Amino acid sequence: MMRKGRLAAFFLLLLAACSKTEEVQEETLPAPATLRILSESVALTPGGEAYAEFRISPFETQVNSDTGGDRCSISVLNVTGEEVSYFTVSRVEPAGSDYSDKGTYRVFLKDALAKISYNQRCRVIYKDAFGRVISSDAFNVTCKCDELTQSLLDTGLPLLRIDTEGKVEPTCEYVSHPEGCNGAGIKNAVKVPGELTLMKGDNILHSTGPFKKDESGMTLKIRGNTSAYGAKKPFKIKLQKKKDLLCRGDESKYKDKDWLLLYYDDLRMLAGTEVNRKLGIQWTPSFEFVNLVVNGDYRGIYLLCEAVERNERCRLNVSESGYVIEYDAYWWNEDVHFTGGWNYSMEYTFKYHEDDEVTGAQIKYIQDYIQKVETSVKAGDYDKYIDVLSFARWLLGHDVLGILDCAGSNYFLTKYDNTANSKLMMANMWDFDSIYRMKDSWSNTHNWGANYFTTLLRSPNTTFKDTYIALWESQSVGLCKTLSAFMKSFVNSETGRALDASIPLDNKRWRASHPTVEQSVATSREWFDTRGQWLDAAITALK
Repeated sequence: MMRKGRLAAFFLLLLAACSKTEEVQEETLPAPATLRILSESVALTPGGEAYAEFRISPFETQVNSDTGGDRCSISVLNVTGEEVSYFTVSRVEPAGSDYSDKGTYRVFLKDALAKISYNQRCRVIYKDAFGRVISSDAFNVTCKCDELTQSLLDTGLPLLRIDTEGKVEPTCEYVSHPEGCNGAGIKNAVKVPGELTLMKGDNILHSTGPFKKDESGMTLKIRGNTSAYGAKKPFKIKLQKKKDLLCRGDESKYKDKDWLLLYYDDLRMLAGTEVNRKLGIQWTPSFEFVNLVVNGDYRGIYLLCEAVERNERCRLNVSESGYVIEYDAYWWNEDVHFTGGWNYSMEYTFKYHEDDEVTGAQIKYIQDYIQKVETSVKAGDYDKYIDVLSFARWLLGHDVLGILDCAGSNYFLTKYDNTANSKLMMANMWDFDSIYRMKDSWSNTHNWGANYFTTLLRSPNTTFKDTYIALWESQSVGLCKTLSAFMKSFVNSETGRALDASIPLDNKRWRASHPTVEQSVATSREWFDTRGQWLDAAITALK
């Protein structure tokens, strides 16, 4: 019994010693550091960066400057202890190298482009080497647009802001046509990397983030032919990740990498695409009016628009083995082109496949098919090779709009695949700069011998002419009345009012003289209100 009592006493002493050791260890921990905010507030701009200064005592306290560690780390939370979503902590740096700066740091905050303006009450949080959490006194983090951005958002139009790396502007070389050809164009258009932010009202609709190849950001380059010669340039945007920049609510359907910025055209594209849609042409490009700022410089009103390209979900419905080609007056400025022999001044170029991807076999296939088409148009058995209704719709659209242009009016054509099951189709209409120009006359495309339409209309095989006439009779004068009413409704729409607020800014920037929305609509309505009667008589005379 005495032996057992001694053992029990020994264990009690050992336990007390362990407890005493822990107490001693706890007592030897250094006192927690203290934090003091030196900045009462931090003012951010959308996408911008700013810092708050804080002082930590004692100044020998370790701080994890990469903000990513579990110990000695710095974070910023709101006063309720919740994480903030409007900005991130990008880095922590010592405030200076002088002895007087010891213990003073700058925590850099980067706006996350989640909301255009906000006011957050926050604290700096320090997690020390022992896992203890120390918080500072509170300070404000605010975000507010710069004056230019806010004035453009106040118009009501979406604002597209593009910032290129190093503020480098895209460039190109200007070239004239070789002897025997037509037109003027550009070459060696330089793609400039950067990032894009789309805003409206108080919301960030999309931000690509900085450029990282195949991951984030975008590239910007000048596009077009003669349109690229003006001071106000058209551009092409290529996203590194697919996105629907028109924000239609269905990313799986509408996302794409390729987008265009076309300069404002006094509502011509609005009218032209509505004609395209009403006639049931296979695809109608969608677009949105935006104010554009590039590297802090206001560039005016643009049309943010889908590019003409293959996309089976939402653009031209062409299979991987199919083709999108253009009957092109500017063929001489492309690396890959071919001719069917119809007209010396026009050849075919590729929209799909890309010039650097198309194979010799693919070129030969579509060239042989085009030669069959052209032979059949002359012979009168064309309906074996072309989709007659698509050709009739395309021509009628040009006649409804009275388009002056012909050689440069963008004849896009598609073939769904490389089998005999698909025929050549006219794609969407494009380039509406010269609409409303052929009063009491056919469009120039209607009578221009360098395309197929004159021959098709005069062919002994009347399938094309009959289809064209039947298409008009199914629409008749009511089509033009509908178009007139559509344009009228735009005047007081949200977009129409936002455009009216933006047009004076564009006019000032480019010393231009764009009319008001109401004036542009009046021009359209005057055309459509009389065009239906003229077409009705002219098409009746074709019978």
